[in-house]
Amino acid sequence: MNNLRPVNLNEFKGKPEIKQNLRVFLDASLKTKRPLDHVLLYGLPGTGKTSLATIIANELKRRIRIVQGNSIQAKIDIINLAMTLNDNDILFIDEIHAVNPQVVELLYSIMEDFVIDITIGKDYNAKVTRISLPHFTLIGATTIHGKIIQPLEERFGIIFNIKSYNKQEIVEIIQASCNKLNLDLSDHDIKLIANNSKGIPRIANRILRRVHDFKSYDNKLTVKKILKQIGIIHDGLSQDDINYLGILFRSDKPLGIKSISQIINIDPYTIETKIEPYLLTCEYIVKTATGRLISALGKKFIRNINTN
Repeated sequence: MNNLRPVNLNEFKGKPEIKQNLRVFLDASLKTKRPLDHVLLYGLPGTGKTSLATIIANELKRRIRIVQGNSIQAKIDIINLAMTLNDNDILFIDEIHAVNPQVVELLYSIMEDFVIDITIGKDYNAKVTRISLPHFTLIGATTIHGKIIQPLEERFGIIFNIKSYNKQEIVEIIQASCNKLNLDLSDHDIKLIANNSKGIPRIANRILRRVHDFKSYDNKLTVKKILKQIGIIHDGLSQDDINYLGILFRSDKPLGIKSISQIINIDPYTIETKIEPYLLTCEYIVKTATGRLISALGKKFIRNINTN
């Protein structure tokens, strides 16, 4: 299957302010022949943080090393990683908030002065040796901005908040992906997919891949039928989402997370991390001190679902 990730800034759809600023920073780095300042990208999963990191490396024609934050748990992990870098390399740490806090302290001198102080020996025989590192660019990505402590954030010269995309931006992404997949869809079908993508490019492309699969199997299948087949009911919501809203719709009082979990047979963590965030974004539900309530918008949504 074709890789749908954009490879340069021209291919990256949406977010014009981020693209414009990033182009200035990249151009300045190339003209001055200096490494790009460290970059922090934060936002919802699937909004293009990894794509932007790869694009930065491609635009600068630099080598990129990609690691997961949860794989950096001991000081030796970051030391070994730093020692493999060359001048002007890009180090991309995805979910950087998952790096061990003790290791984060070691990042300060690495990012600011490009040095590592290593202690050799113990007690009275201990000796601190300073090792110089190549000047590289660290790109950190996180879905939990609040877990990035202030001293670490202050060492990033460039910070971008990548929010969810509007419908037109998602349409442009789907159109570009259709070209890569050689998939011919009508404007109506593309808008239908966009309307069910929750403003997230990764979701849009995931749906598009499934549409491609079904269309390859039977080109007469409609996108509307394919969406239903893969469990998307309306506006990107699944049957689990609808069941959740239905429970609140039928209740005359706020419901606690444990009660909802028992009724719809889904664990509380999944409800809080997978179901509720988008429903809160849509303003379909309200969290109160006594439990969850369905909003007027949520009631209207359920009534429309029930009448269709």
